[in-house]
This record gives sequence, structure tokens and C-alpha cells, in this order.
Amino acid sequence: MFANYLTVALRTLIKHKLYSAITVAGLALGLTAAILIGLFVHNELTYDRDVTDADRIQQVLVTATLPGRAPEDGASLPMPLGPALKQAFPQVAEMARIAPQTSSLKRDETLFSEQAAVADASFFRLFDWPFLVGDRATALDDPNSVVLTAKTAAKYFGDANPLGRTLSVDGHLLRVTGVMRDLPANTQFAFALLVPMDSQANQIPDYLRQHWGGLMTMTFLKLKPGASPDLIQAGLPAFGAAIPPIRTNTGEVHLGDMFKFFLVPLTEAHLHPVRNAMVEGTSPIEIGIFTAVAVLVLAIACINFMNLATARASLRAREVALRKVVGASRGQIMVQFLGESILLTGLALILAVALVEVLLPSFTAFLGKPSLAFNYLRDARVLGCLAALVLLVGGAGGLYPAIFLSAFQPGPVLKGNSGGSGAGGRLRVVLVVLQFAISISLMVATGVVYGQLAYAQGRALGFNKENIVVLTDLYGPELQQKAETLRDALRQDPRIAAAALAESYPGSGTENNTGVNHPGAPADDGAVVLRRDAVDADYFSTLKVLQVAGRVFDREHPADAIPPADPANPQKLRHGGVVLNRSAVRRLGYASPEAALGQPLMLPGKEGEAGVEVTVVGVVEDFHQGSVHTAVAPQMFLETPKSYSQLLIRVKAGEIPGALDLIDRSWRQLVPDRPVPRVFLDAQLQSVYERETKTGQLFAVFSGLAIVIAALGLFGLASFTAERRTKEIGLRKVLGAGVTDIVRLLVWQFSKPVLVANVIAWPVAWVAMRHWLDGFADRVPLNPLLFVASGLSALMVAWATVGLHAARVAATKPVVALRYE
Repeated sequence: MFANYLTVALRTLIKHKLYSAITVAGLALGLTAAILIGLFVHNELTYDRDVTDADRIQQVLVTATLPGRAPEDGASLPMPLGPALKQAFPQVAEMARIAPQTSSLKRDETLFSEQAAVADASFFRLFDWPFLVGDRATALDDPNSVVLTAKTAAKYFGDANPLGRTLSVDGHLLRVTGVMRDLPANTQFAFALLVPMDSQANQIPDYLRQHWGGLMTMTFLKLKPGASPDLIQAGLPAFGAAIPPIRTNTGEVHLGDMFKFFLVPLTEAHLHPVRNAMVEGTSPIEIGIFTAVAVLVLAIACINFMNLATARASLRAREVALRKVVGASRGQIMVQFLGESILLTGLALILAVALVEVLLPSFTAFLGKPSLAFNYLRDARVLGCLAALVLLVGGAGGLYPAIFLSAFQPGPVLKGNSGGSGAGGRLRVVLVVLQFAISISLMVATGVVYGQLAYAQGRALGFNKENIVVLTDLYGPELQQKAETLRDALRQDPRIAAAALAESYPGSGTENNTGVNHPGAPADDGAVVLRRDAVDADYFSTLKVLQVAGRVFDREHPADAIPPADPANPQKLRHGGVVLNRSAVRRLGYASPEAALGQPLMLPGKEGEAGVEVTVVGVVEDFHQGSVHTAVAPQMFLETPKSYSQLLIRVKAGEIPGALDLIDRSWRQLVPDRPVPRVFLDAQLQSVYERETKTGQLFAVFSGLAIVIAALGLFGLASFTAERRTKEIGLRKVLGAGVTDIVRLLVWQFSKPVLVANVIAWPVAWVAMRHWLDGFADRVPLNPLLFVASGLSALMVAWATVGLHAARVAATKPVVALRYE
């Protein structure tokens, strides 16, 4: 029986080559998309699962809620938090902190910038990645030690054993105490070398190491066997409330009111995207979206099979009738057709596997996920998943055709009735509508994503990002002085339009906040928290930020600059100027930007120092310092030279190559012991939206794929419909119908389902993309023209698919169509 089924199935596939090719091609494309997305989803769900006792490790995160700001989750925590948690909760067996930094390493006379991190000596007691040389248990005990990854060790020491040798890190000679295997690709950590927390190469300022207000380190807890993280979580609110307040001259700041700590299992941390993570996380919503896309693309491929199988019912009706006459049951016939469906899916899977092998390197490079691997020949679980996929897709696509075909009655069929039914035709129309509704929805989603990205990286920024080079991480008095010298020198060159020093730059991810007291403070609290940035007199002109009221800092008003505290008299009140953005004006309660001018504000000083009284000298328009996912923060700008650590350089259009050479040469002359820390501002901002950019590109690919698969099915249906109506077409031509009339007839038949699909797709896409856009504080409005354009595009594809085939059929001579009449 099985041999007979297989023989018949193969004969059918060979006899109806066009039908077989369309079905296999559609299923293969759908399976390829599903496999690639499945590999991505599996990778995202398995981060850090290779760590021993990963189920006992919890990451501590914080929800920071600043007055007047939306809550925001973050991975960076105060440095004193980890030791305090270990002391407060007996369930904690080990605690480790880690903080990323960029370090300068020297090989021979060549300088390199490397992604480094500082960590507690206990770090490797939580994360037991294999060591190639050295003792993992003691590798970070010595403050002058450094642990390298295998790739970094090979870069600086070649094939030689680096253990015990010294390496210059940020100008400090550190001894290599271990070489670990390169980090797994699916981990939330990213570093080329690791130095101890108490190392001289630690770039965290000393005053922040015991400061509860500075968010500097990621913190992890390893619980004792059997300990419940719920007990710790339940105690965290009381723990936070007991954090000592920060005392300033303007009053106490209770951090427990702003910071709410919570635990996330290590294996789930990647699925909880937060600010300041080493590796950007992936939200469960994103996982769900791509899973849904895979299911939808597969559904379109299955619909193709169902439509073509039921449309060709009359060609198999006599076979079914004869089988029933000789004793075949309906169940046996269903098994036969399901078997054919699974066979087709199996053939499609072979083609899909080949396509995945070809596309996977490009797919992994595009996603930046080198851990994606398709080990179907070495992993029985992968083979099992592929087999299950074949059964699922083959069964889903073949079930209705099997039920439909097995229902034919022998008597009417053998008397000449084709066995087709109106119900089957109506279902085919419904399925075509569903196919194109899915495709149109994906096209709309693609357009919305690209539109939001263009808006976020252009009009929504509030400043001009083009042709700006940034020299970053200029920390310390010596580098700050050299940065000022470099800024002044670059300004003299005709290729440089402007240059400015600042504490941060848009897209850097750094943020400082300060409580401000003023007479018009809202009644709910005595202090307003504003984002604080130190900038020089040329900052706003360099970024081309719009001025709203008053003036910005300039060299004609040196009194705007806030002097450092006098060591001989730290209680002496200092004065200076402040520039606010429009959001800060609203937050401070002023009626208008003009009303804020001349108003005094009181800023807190460090412990033991008097505060600073500043006067509002100007107001600038809001501009984004980070992603447009969040609203522009109320912000103040101060002229405090000791806080400058970034040099922004605007280059004149067309002068980029020469200006870069000038910048690099000037840097090497001033700072010969460090590589040039140069980034382009537009590239930095683009990286902020890298995930959304890739999402848009993937949507474009998969929506295009959905349209192609739907068009394949439509072509098959049009081909079969034209074949069934050959004699009708011949009669119409005899009666005077032209080729255009015939084409219009067939095209209109298949246009109606696409038009109905638009009616379904538009509201669904509107609701879905409205929800997606809600994740942005600044967002592009949904444009009805985008929906119309997507619908017209789908209609054009349908016309092209059906029209070309219809024109060929319509051009056939009537005598050929009617020769058997």
C-alpha cells in the first residue's frame, strides 16, 4: 500500500511539473525563512546558559525614576551596592561587579584601543569560562594583574606563552595572570581583557567607588544552593529605603525614592533590555514579532499548496472515485494525499536546507550573531526539529485538500461530474485574501519602520549631526589640558568649521543628573532633577542647536564659567551662568523661555563644599542626547571646564580626508602614548538605532519573500484557471472579444481578493504599528499614503503575475481552444 502511494505521488509530481515546482518553491522559501528565524530565536533564548550553576546566578537591575522623568531600567548600579547586598542577605554566596571601559594597549611602539572591563576578584567564581593558562581562582587577586582572552593574547604575544609577561594597559604595566577562551558569542558580556577592580587601570573615579549616587558597575549575585531569589527580592524595597541619603548644602537626597532594585535570572537577563548593558538585549516582544513573521510566511506557503491542490481537484476526482470503487476507505485516501503533501514538504526542506547553508553566513554577519549555527548533521535535536517541521507544515498544508478530495462520491464523478464544489472555490478566494492581507501588513510594517528611522535620525534630533568628529574619553587633568590646546589649534585651520569641548555628546550614553532648588519649584518636591552637561562657549554653534531666548555661553561673558571650589575656603558660595533647554523651562515651572531669563537656581556642592548659584542666561530648543525612544530630558548646561572630556569637531563639507589627517597628526603630537579616540557622530547615532535598522531591513526581506510566495501561488491559480476556461476564452474570441477584454476578465477575477485583502490588512497594520510606535517618545505620524502605496504595490504584483499569463492565453487562436468541440 505504501509503495503504491509513493509511486502515485511521484508520478503526480512528475506529470504536473508546473504545479510541483510552484508548490516546492513556495514551501522551500517559507521553510528557509522559518529556519533562519528559528536559529535567531533559539540563539536569543540561550544566552549564558553554558555557565555552571547559571540557575543560581541573578543579575541586579535598577528602575531609576527621576522626578519629572519616565521610569527607566538600567544595568549600571552604585559601586557600594554589591558588597552591601552580600552583607545584608545571607542567601548570597558570592557577589561580583564588572564595568566596561575602553583601554589603550601598547605592542612594541603601536597603540591599540581595546574593549576592556574591570571586575572583582570573585568574578570567575561566578563565571567559570575555561582558562587556557593560569589559575582562574586567583587570576584577579593581584591589583597589577590582567586576564586576556585567547584572541587578545595572540594579538599581543603571538604563539608565545603570555603567562607572567607584562602588558601596558592605559600606561600601567600589568602582569598577565591568565588567558581564557574567547567569550561565547551568546553571552551578555563583551571584553578583550579584564583587570581587577582595584587596579590602577580602573578608570572609575575614586570618589565614585563609595558613592551611592554614581551608576557605574553591573552587579551579579550567586545564591547558595536551594536559596530562593524571591526572598531577596522581597527584601530589596526595605534595603533601598535604608540606603544612606546623600547630604548636600541644599538638603538630603534619598536614593531609595529614585532607585528600585530588582533581580533577573542570568539566563533571562538578555531578554530584559536595559540601559548601559554590555551587549544590547532582545525583548520578548521582538522575539514574538519575528516568530510571528516566520509563522505567517510559512502560512502563505501552506496556503499556496492548499489552493493549488483544491483547484486541481477535478484532475484527481476520477482517481479518487476508482480507488473508492475498488474498496479504498476515505481514511486511506486521506493518508495518501497527506503523504503527498509531506513528500512535497520533504523535497522543499531539502532545497531549504541548501538555501540556509548558502544564506547563513550573510545572515549571521548581518545580525552580528556569529553563534548562529545550523548543525543538522551533528545534532540529533536539530534533525528532530526539521522532521517535526516537515510533518507540521506538510500536515497543515495537506489536511484540508485531503479532506476535500477524499469526500468525492464515486457515482457522480464517474458519470462526468468533475467533483468540484462551490465551497472549495470560495475557500480558495478566502485563502488568497489571507495571503495578500499578510503580505500587505508586512509591507506597511516595513514602511513604518523605515519612516520612523528616517525621522529619528533626521528631523527629530534637533541638531545637525553631519561632518562632526568626536575625540572621546579625555579624562584627567592632563588630557583635558591637551584637549583644550588641540581645540584651539584646530579652530585656526580653514578645514575646521567649529570645535567645542563638552562633558558628553549625543549618542554617548552617558548622563549626569543634579537636583536644582529654585523659588518656583513645584509643590510636590523642593528640588527639580535636571540632566546636567558641561559645555564650552562653542558647543551650541558646533552642533547648530537652535537658540530660543537670551544667549548661550560666549567668550564675552567669562563670568558664566563656574570656578572650582576654593580649597582654602570650600564654603564660599560660587556663581555662574546656566543655559536651559525648553523642557527644563517647563519642568521648573516658568511661564515661557523669556520668563526664565535672569532667574537664580541653586545647585548642590560636593560634601563639605558650598553650593553654586547660577543665573539663567539663555534657553535653547530641545534636542535629543540619546534615542527618541525616550523623551528629551529637562536639561541644563553649565560652563565647568574641569568636567570636559569630549572634543567635538565640525569639519567643513568636502574637507573630511584632509581634516582627519590633521586631527590624527595633531593628536599624536600632543598625546603620543594613546591611540586616536576618534568617532563620527553620525555613525555613533546610527548605532543607537542599529536594532531598529536591522528590524526594518528584515521586515523588507520577509515582506518581499511573502509577496513572492503569494505571487507564485497566484500564478499557479491563474494558470490553472486559464486552462479550465480555455474553451470559454475561445468562444469569447469567436464572438468578438479582443485580447485586452480577455486579459481584463482574468485580471479582474484575481484583483477582487487583493482589494478585499487591503480592507483587512490596513486596520490590522494600523493597530500593530501604532503599538510599535508607542515605544518612541518622538514618532512619525502614520501616513495613510503608506497604506495606499502598499495596497497598490500588492495589486500591481497581482496584475503583473496574472496579466502576463492571461495575455499569453488570450493570444491563443480560437481554433486551438475549440478543436475538440
